Amino acid sequence: LLKMLTSYSTQELNSFNYLDLYRLADLFNLTLLEKAVIDFLVKHLSELLKSRPEDVLTLPYCLLQEVLKSDRLTSLSEEQIWQTVHSTKLLCPTPWSKQVRLQQPLSTRPWNTTRASMHSWQTGRTKPRFQSDTLYIIGGKKREICKVKELRYFNPVDQENALIAAVANWSELAPMPVGRSHHCVAVMGDFLFVAGGEVEHASGRTCAVRTACRYDPRSNSWAEIAPMKNCREHFVLGAMDEYLYAVGGRNELRQVLPTVERYCPKKNKWMFVQSFDRSLSCHAGYVADGLLWISGGVTNTAQYQNRLMVYEPNQNKWISRSPMLQRRVYHSMAAVQRKLYVLGGNDLDYNNDRILVRHIDSYNIDTDQWTRCNFNLLTGQNESGVAVHNGRIYLVGGYSIWTNEPLACIQV
Repeated sequence: LLKMLTSYSTQELNSFNYLDLYRLADLFNLTLLEKAVIDFLVKHLSELLKSRPEDVLTLPYCLLQEVLKSDRLTSLSEEQIWQTVHSTKLLCPTPWSKQVRLQQPLSTRPWNTTRASMHSWQTGRTKPRFQSDTLYIIGGKKREICKVKELRYFNPVDQENALIAAVANWSELAPMPVGRSHHCVAVMGDFLFVAGGEVEHASGRTCAVRTACRYDPRSNSWAEIAPMKNCREHFVLGAMDEYLYAVGGRNELRQVLPTVERYCPKKNKWMFVQSFDRSLSCHAGYVADGLLWISGGVTNTAQYQNRLMVYEPNQNKWISRSPMLQRRVYHSMAAVQRKLYVLGGNDLDYNNDRILVRHIDSYNIDTDQWTRCNFNLLTGQNESGVAVHNGRIYLVGGYSIWTNEPLACIQV
């Protein structure tokens, strides 16, 4: 009988009876009906505030709280949501006044006074409101522009004028302070970190840099963080256990580095950790199973590598694993369901000429074994951006070794 009541009430739910149905759900503990009312309000809150604002402003506290904290509440800006809260009884000084007095200094003072430590002072109130993860592209090169500042995100919702997804669905956000290419990107604590890379100086000369910055999606703004100890380009940046790790690469003199350094956001400081056993650049890396994996690359003696190394942060040491089936440089790595995948890049043939690698190889973390996949890349890509979303690997951009020009292709 209760199931029938829930089903019927859900079908009849509208802007005139939602509050009565919520009270009914609360009285008879009808959780599915209660969820339906919350979903209805999340979807129609903006309309209800215009047509029936007095009803919204007198909603029960528990109901309004569930609606306002939903990540799916995107019809209102954060300012409008705050105004809604301010207009209701949610800010009544009783019984919340004691909690406000205690929490306010603790949560806001460090956030406002130390921008570098913002990552470490997050709470549920500072977490960005979002419906799902999305893909970002940052910086790089274009044919007409040497170094790009752009930050774009893939917006699958905006389909109204979408003719070609790769063009129409990429929306712009605040650009980086300085254009750069051959840099690295990592996500940690709902912030996006960019480090190193190559920048162009006023003289027209380009070289690797130490600088790093952080993007805050809450305010759509960038902030500088402490620079790395080494200038780096063609390196790997990974986020593990509240730290960033920068591995290898080339410095401003184009010397290949063996060094590894770690960034602590609480201290806004980089420090060296266990180095590689050899200098390495143009390698690939990914964080999986709580470890940082590094594959391939080229040494300071121009030796192409097929090695797979893993960094154990608790022991601060590098461990060798089964080598790849083929040498690769300028390739990409990603992880899906406890398997590592290496994609793209190039190798050398018997004449020491560069060749594109279209094979995709997978590594089983549990068995320490490599397997060649029975499908290849549609076209070879070098130095591509890579991301995993909903169990799919996205390979974005890069450059062609034949034309030495940037690529716009996206392979999934």
